[in-house]
Amino acid sequence: MPGRRPGGSSPSVALERLFDRDSPLSYEERLEALIRAALPEQVPRLSFGAELARGGMGSVRLAFDEVLQRRMAAKTMHAKTYEHLILVHGFLREAQVTGQLDHPNIVPIHELGRDDQGQLYFTMKLVEGQSLKALIGGEPATDHERLFHRLEIFVKVCDALSFAHSRGVIHCDIKSANVMVGAYGQVYLMDWGGAQLLPVRPGAAEEQWVRDALPPLPPSETDGLVFGTPSYMSPEQANSQPLDERADVFSMGALLYEVMVGKPPYQARTAMDALILAREAKFAPPDAHVAVPFPRELVRIVTRALRRDPDDRYPSVAALQADIVRLLRGSGSFQTVRFAAGDHVIREGEIGDAAYIVLAGKLEVYKLEAGHHVSLRWLGPGDVFGETSIFAASRRTASVLVVEDATLTKITSDLIEEELTSMKPWMGAFVRTLAARFAGVESRAPRTSAAVERAPISAPPRSAPPSPPPTASGGESVIIDIDEPLDEGLDGSDMHATLLARRD
Repeated sequence: MPGRRPGGSSPSVALERLFDRDSPLSYEERLEALIRAALPEQVPRLSFGAELARGGMGSVRLAFDEVLQRRMAAKTMHAKTYEHLILVHGFLREAQVTGQLDHPNIVPIHELGRDDQGQLYFTMKLVEGQSLKALIGGEPATDHERLFHRLEIFVKVCDALSFAHSRGVIHCDIKSANVMVGAYGQVYLMDWGGAQLLPVRPGAAEEQWVRDALPPLPPSETDGLVFGTPSYMSPEQANSQPLDERADVFSMGALLYEVMVGKPPYQARTAMDALILAREAKFAPPDAHVAVPFPRELVRIVTRALRRDPDDRYPSVAALQADIVRLLRGSGSFQTVRFAAGDHVIREGEIGDAAYIVLAGKLEVYKLEAGHHVSLRWLGPGDVFGETSIFAASRRTASVLVVEDATLTKITSDLIEEELTSMKPWMGAFVRTLAARFAGVESRAPRTSAAVERAPISAPPRSAPPSPPPTASGGESVIIDIDEPLDEGLDGSDMHATLLARRD
């Protein structure tokens, strides 16, 4: 921490005078001494300490506010950055836009100013932790615990971005290097220097809309420029087309892809090669990178977020987040199906491939014995059936008929297998063995006469007509601002760069 400067007017000396019993002071003198202790006149308010991080555009240093006694981070620019007006503009915009976004997952900005040498800086909350990029470490989330921890971080980034969208701000440079994860669960979406501001929309609260106080740059300096990181970029952003919130939805899909796979979607040797891939949204499916497939619902979510056409993506980050939250809570992987009265959900003798939970309606479990309809039990909301067969891939021991229109949750055998695979191997084997033995016991168990009702072999009357099967609800010039020092030996697609590329 930067040390306090020595001097007769330091806060410690003022406090000593305030409480010195041998030098009694009047009330007015005590009041003045108290204020001077908090607001020293000859001590600079800010002092700067060690460098915390360095990139191609600037650096972040430790700072100390003498008045508030607060440790902070201060962001500054390198001397060469001042040679590019567009980069200085981005620095100032980052401070002003971030300062207007008051959200728990967006780092607070304290001050924008110039130091004694006239160099620009802005101070912000000191986040002690690591970037999401460092946390991922280039490794796929191949186990349940690691995947869900990363998804919980992803959900908090969604919160920050949804709030920004509600204030008319598109981030335009979402990537794992711009997400900071604190030691105690804090998550911050950083680096708003490339943000675009949307015009106020009808019905929006204008006083809450983020304002742009900076003069616009001349079109000659901005036309055809592509800002962002190509490995996470939407096709419309890579092609320098007009953007809306769905461009950020795509970039969040790219971040989700990295959460799963360990690397962003576009793998290329150079940033320009990645930009070319981004223009066509060409990338390998996430399962191509791992030996054990990801949950099907998660693959569906990331695939929809990464659609080439914005109309085919999630309409908002909130909608994307809602599907991830459902997955985390255990319902996202399960399909909801509906059956009309008179339909069969399962039939005796079929190989089991799904279990069901009754959400609404009434169903009958029955068997056919010697040409007679034998009723076994009735099912209602909260009941589960079909679970034994899918564990052991055995035949159904009874049929289930819908008596009153029913809504069911369908749990397929492959989803059960995913859950068993995520267990320790001995536990998965133990559950499978128990299920197989239970299925055998159930098929041999005698039924009491009180539990059955005999009827002719003719099918039971239908209270509704049959329904169809259920359904489930390149550029001329490039300016690259590297956020981290460029290592020529690294894969160019994995460097987290702020790219300004002039289109062909």
